[in-house]
Parts: sequence; structure tokens; C-alpha cells
Amino acid sequence: MSTKIELSRITIDIPKVDHKKLKARAALHDKSMREVILELIEGYLGCSKSHDPNKKTQSSLKNIEKGKNLVKAKNADDLFKKLGM
Repeated sequence: MSTKIELSRITIDIPKVDHKKLKARAALHDKSMREVILELIEGYLGCSKSHDPNKKTQSSLKNIEKGKNLVKAKNADDLFKKLGM
């Protein structure tokens, strides 16, 4: 028998520049802004859950272990340039 969690909605106003940063950073981690915010709230409340990496992350980790699809860079700026960021 599954228990349904009762949800509550909140609305916050943040500067547009912060919204854009949050959206971009969430996308870099293959997450939605909602997922990022919920993780932050859970961490703040001390009830963070352990999450298994998603399939894309698991695949990336396997490639790293095998030395596949690696990008070599001189520094962070060089890496971002090579990754088109």
C-alpha cells in the first residue's frame, strides 16, 4: 500500500539573473530547477535523501573509468571552450 504525501506549493520572487543562473546550473547537472531546490530544502532541513545517479551519469562514470570520451584541457577556461560553454 503506497502512502501519498500531501504537498504544499510555495512561490518566491528572485532576481532574473539568479533565475537564469539557477536554470543553467540545474541543466548542467541534468536536473530541473525544482529538483535542485527540493534537494537544497531537504539538506537545509536535515532530511536529504540518498539519490542514485541517473542513467546518463552512470554511463558517464563508466566511460571515465574506461578512459573513454575524455576531454583534455590546460585549465578550466580551456575546458569550457572545448565543451562549448
